[in-house]
Amino acid sequence: MKRTAAAILGSGAIFALAGCGTGDVVATGDTTHGKQLFQQKCQACHALADANATGTRGPNLDTAFAFVRDAKNPGDRFCEVTIANVVRDQIRFPSQNNIDPTYVMPANLVKGQDADDVAQYVAAVAGIPQGGKAPKQSDAC
Repeated sequence: MKRTAAAILGSGAIFALAGCGTGDVVATGDTTHGKQLFQQKCQACHALADANATGTRGPNLDTAFAFVRDAKNPGDRFCEVTIANVVRDQIRFPSQNNIDPTYVMPANLVKGQDADDVAQYVAAVAGIPQGGKAPKQSDAC
């Protein structure tokens, strides 16, 4: 139980820090194309309910983003654009894998507009129960 709590807190810290961004802001993305790319390039390692992805080598993206989508304090919630930028940054500069330290996601697995499409898709669906709707964005969004 303590390991799970530590992992969740560690993930949150990584995502919070990554939210500062690297200057490569996701302006637009095609979520339909992003889902196709996710299923081709990402689902073997990542779990994401909307894509029917059950990978276990990398972080479960629903779990990773559920907290920041539904935080009790509106100031702790991430806007969808922030989630997209966190995902985009992780594509460019993957962090150490705490689930399987022998494996690190290859940097730039998808590039350019393809990376923006994947980031936008993940931001649109991660942490949302299947068939559900995203929580209302805070006024800051």
